[in-house]
Amino acid sequence: MRATLEELGAHGLGALSVERIALAAEVNKTSIYRRWPTREALVAGALEHVLVDFEAAQEDTGSLRGDLLVLGRAVADFLATPAGLALARAAFAESSSTELAALAHRQFADGTAAPVGGLVKRALARGEWDRRTPPEVPLSMLVGALLHRVLLEHQPVSSAWLGRVVDVLAAGLVVRP
Repeated sequence: MRATLEELGAHGLGALSVERIALAAEVNKTSIYRRWPTREALVAGALEHVLVDFEAAQEDTGSLRGDLLVLGRAVADFLATPAGLALARAAFAESSSTELAALAHRQFADGTAAPVGGLVKRALARGEWDRRTPPEVPLSMLVGALLHRVLLEHQPVSSAWLGRVVDVLAAGLVVRP
């Protein structure tokens, strides 16, 4: 997966070479195709690998705001890398939309998958997350805001900007009678 991310960062989705990935990973090209039959499936696998890394990096800060800031910073830091930027661009490429859309749906639909499962469970237990709000809504808003900032505005994600976005999201999740 690291070799795939490096290849994606260096060459983008259009010029992605499974041969170069196999060479860098020191595996046979057929081994890659056996597990990921298309380049798009390989990119989706790389994205899934990144999401698992995000889950491992999540810490319990003791508050929803803190947990959202940690998640937002991890996503922003990844988007600031060549591989992260290339992966984000690949996610919007028409040719990869089916594979990546299915993965995104699985990851965010029920709020229990990487990297948000622990965050949602902790916030629910602390009474900071209104149970009527499905996890995919605010989490999609956070990731969407980050993608908009980086891909459309071509601006860095400052701590102040991220803090304002998280404050708006957290305010919307407050449990109300």
